[in-house]
Amino acid sequence: MTYILPVLYVIVSYTFFLLAGFFDNAIKLQILSILLPFIMGIVNLIVVLTVGRTWSRKTLLNCTLIIKYGLIPFYLIGGSITVCVTVMAFFPLPLMVLFGMITIVFLIFGYGILLGAAPYAIAYLIKSCKDGVHPKWLVVLGGICQFFFFFDVFAVMILTLKERHRIKTTIAVFCATCLALLLIILYVVMTLVGA
Repeated sequence: MTYILPVLYVIVSYTFFLLAGFFDNAIKLQILSILLPFIMGIVNLIVVLTVGRTWSRKTLLNCTLIIKYGLIPFYLIGGSITVCVTVMAFFPLPLMVLFGMITIVFLIFGYGILLGAAPYAIAYLIKSCKDGVHPKWLVVLGGICQFFFFFDVFAVMILTLKERHRIKTTIAVFCATCLALLLIILYVVMTLVGA
């Protein structure tokens, strides 16, 4: 039961753009589907501040891992689209405005999803500091990283390895992320060379 909200948050994070397309005629449903990740982020915060206070450090870490590892493809795809659109904004003047606006929208939605994912991680960091698992400086640094793309995931990976929890999963996710980044870079290079 504890892990349902983190899983739902990951699912909602991927589907909010897709759901808006299903409600062509219903503007209210489109707006609701776009705001759903932000609503779920507030729900995450409320759950962590109420029920989450009684959860163990490992439970909070597992919730954090579900969200952070689940959002890696979102970060990779969203980051790639944002970078490509930003690069396109440097071309002809009429398109620059359109691509610039798309970049801003992507960054706002992406950052909103990043903020909605932070409550579990911050609760884990606070609990791990109280339990003496991580030193205060590492907890503060990890907390700051929760507000920056990719640094949030890598900080959680490092803390997970330091705690010796889900080591094989963390190593597998790290390797898969590196491979995905390499494939994206190769695709971009091959596209530029072919053009």
